[in-house]
Amino acid sequence: MRINTALDSLSQGVLICDRNARILYFNEAYGEYIGQKLAECKGHAITEFRASAQVPDVIRSEEPIEGIIRQEGNQQYFASVYPIMEGETLFGTISVVTTVALHKLKTRHTNLKLAERVRRFEREEIKAEIALYGGGVEGKRAAAKALGISLATLYNKLKEG
Repeated sequence: MRINTALDSLSQGVLICDRNARILYFNEAYGEYIGQKLAECKGHAITEFRASAQVPDVIRSEEPIEGIIRQEGNQQYFASVYPIMEGETLFGTISVVTTVALHKLKTRHTNLKLAERVRRFEREEIKAEIALYGGGVEGKRAAAKALGISLATLYNKLKEG
């Protein structure tokens, strides 16, 4: 099996850039996401297609950025960008992108009672805020504040279900 075949089977977009933030590869889902074909984009800087791409930041820092929620045009999406390292050498980045619309479609549970759907929705919203602010106590405190709930309520909602 070829790696391209495996990556094209994903509904999430996958983007691979070199150490200069130039596109080496993306799967079909990512191409649909940016409205481009790989052949037209290969070798171009990702910022030509996504002005606020986090790839250059990950290349500079050599640190991953995970679970961020981004907005570009009318698209809202979750993204994680990871450096590709071999020992101490940075080769580039790999990004995984899921549009919020796709995420909502996949997480919709129409066969569940309303109370359970609300609990799941609350948990997902809390997890998204934690992803934004960080998983430590301070991050959870900031997430709780952003959601307008107490830290104790945040922990209790995460335990439910």
